[in-house]
Amino acid sequence: MNKTIAVLVLCALPALGCRGKEPKPSSGFIAFQLSAGAPGANAVALGRDTIFLHRVRMMLAELAIAPVLAGECEEEEGEDNPPCVEFDEHPVVLELPLDRPVLHRDTKPAPAGSYNLFQAVVYRPTLAADIALIRTNPDFTGVSIRADGVYSRAGRRTAFSFASDFTEKEEIALAPAIPVPAGDSVRVTLLVDVGSWFRSADGATLVDPRSAGPGGPNEHLVRDHVRMSMRVFRDQNGDGRNDDATP
Repeated sequence: MNKTIAVLVLCALPALGCRGKEPKPSSGFIAFQLSAGAPGANAVALGRDTIFLHRVRMMLAELAIAPVLAGECEEEEGEDNPPCVEFDEHPVVLELPLDRPVLHRDTKPAPAGSYNLFQAVVYRPTLAADIALIRTNPDFTGVSIRADGVYSRAGRRTAFSFASDFTEKEEIALAPAIPVPAGDSVRVTLLVDVGSWFRSADGATLVDPRSAGPGGPNEHLVRDHVRMSMRVFRDQNGDGRNDDATP
């Protein structure tokens, strides 16, 4: 047996090692977190009016983050882009944490590199296509978002249950791009700023959540606020704030 063959045979035996020949890791990990804002975001006060949020849930699908070289998670025929890192492909009901800065959702292996786009679909299930999903989430029949709480106007309190049939694919740019070093873990937070949902167009007052459901006078206002409330950023210490934001 010549020397070259002998080295190959030795390195093929796990018990013998060949540590100096081991390849360097080419992937890291991305930990996916949810945030609804700082603790206390469940109480939104403007003037004499206050909204107390007791529970906020969203049905989301196709949660994924895209590497810079791909720039998207929709693969076209003939393309050979690096794969996206998928957290939840199928629709799932996510309860936003109102009592803590972030809630850890999942951790996935991720090829080393930089990531610059996060996608999520605000998903409305239908009886025709999602019977099993509706069976386990009956209060989401035809609904993608639910928020329950109390609306206080000039001291007069009224319980509300807000529901929206809003559905849309959101593509959220990450600026700067988030690097994932080989062999390391990066924590990424999807912030849904629920405190901004029920503000008036000028931000000076609050609107009654009951007026923002399907067909209501503030339906499209709140839809726009939901869309704009979603941000994604690197958040290594899990405080629900962007690590790269300018102080």
